Amino acid sequence: MPQLTADSFPLYTVSVTETDPEIEFLRTVEDLFATLRGVPHLLSPKDVQLARNWWKDGTPIPAVTAGVTEVMEKRRQADNGDPVVSLSYCRHAVRRHAKRLKEQQVGTQSSGEPPRNTDLLIRTLAADLRKAADHAPFPEAGAAIENFAVQVEALVGTTPALADEQLFALETALLEACRRTLPKEIQTEIERSAEAKTAASGATGDTLKRSRRAVIDRKIRHLLDLPRLELQ
Repeated sequence: MPQLTADSFPLYTVSVTETDPEIEFLRTVEDLFATLRGVPHLLSPKDVQLARNWWKDGTPIPAVTAGVTEVMEKRRQADNGDPVVSLSYCRHAVRRHAKRLKEQQVGTQSSGEPPRNTDLLIRTLAADLRKAADHAPFPEAGAAIENFAVQVEALVGTTPALADEQLFALETALLEACRRTLPKEIQTEIERSAEAKTAASGATGDTLKRSRRAVIDRKIRHLLDLPRLELQ
């Protein structure tokens, strides 16, 4: 993916007062969308404006990740589902996840009982991801894993139920991001191995697709020593 800068958005001129975190937010959203679509993708001017509105509204990246992942997965599972080509298809899901995230955080604060154990587990997961990033055999994979470590750490302060939901979405996106960073020959070998293993099971249709996806995910997790993104 090309790196975004202020010059990447000519129709929505970035002012000199705009901060680097906003550009980083836009870059993260674009990379996420491209990763989940499975093909290189640059945000359209309309999608850039939507992402900028999310930034201005304080929408957290975990809410964007959960919303986009949810829409992509539902579309993939639909019969003859057309690919999602615009962020606008995900706006309602992102808004819903952002609202729930905010409500859960407020509820946690008002209760006077912060989920210390949950926070500890989340920080441990983030640390495990950073360890995997440091030891990744491919620089691109390491960079992708580090990006998700930041997103996992952003869940500190949420309730266990919401953290579980967000971690599920992050893991789906993480495995797909890592798959795309692998050298082509390794991707091909993993896919061939998964196809051979699942073909022997006799499964067909959606069951075959899900089984193949599960085998590919396990192989990627083992190759990169990735932790499972779930609360123990």
